[in-house]
Amino acid sequence: MRLLAFALLALLMSACVEFHTSENGKLDGFWQLTQVDTLENGISEDVTQRMIFWSVQSKLLLMQDRHDMTHAYLGIYFHFEHEGDKLCVYDPTIDNRLISDSVVTEVRMLSFYGVYHLREEFRVLRLESTKMTLENERLRMHFRKF
Repeated sequence: MRLLAFALLALLMSACVEFHTSENGKLDGFWQLTQVDTLENGISEDVTQRMIFWSVQSKLLLMQDRHDMTHAYLGIYFHFEHEGDKLCVYDPTIDNRLISDSVVTEVRMLSFYGVYHLREEFRVLRLESTKMTLENERLRMHFRKF
């Protein structure tokens, strides 16, 4: 009986199991936007209560407004490239499971998330295990990780 149990355990341990990991490093995870600094006038605003989240996993970045759940969509997905101190988000798609996902063509719906172009480039000023600061031509955005 022990031999059978040992054989089963050995078989399970030697099974071909493949885990997919991303190469995003500290960028992976669930980030909450906590503060926005407007570069033009130097005004800072605590936006923690607005419940804006960025989720990064694999090759996708999801931006969500968790405060106002009246949106007809569940968030906006972006593809992204992160290299060194650059983060570029592009190809925004609305996640609308009730109807169908649709490609974003109107930039104005992205400005709520600090994105002003269909292909937006951010400078990564800080990227640590629990803190991130990004900056584009208009804003400096501070995040905390959960």
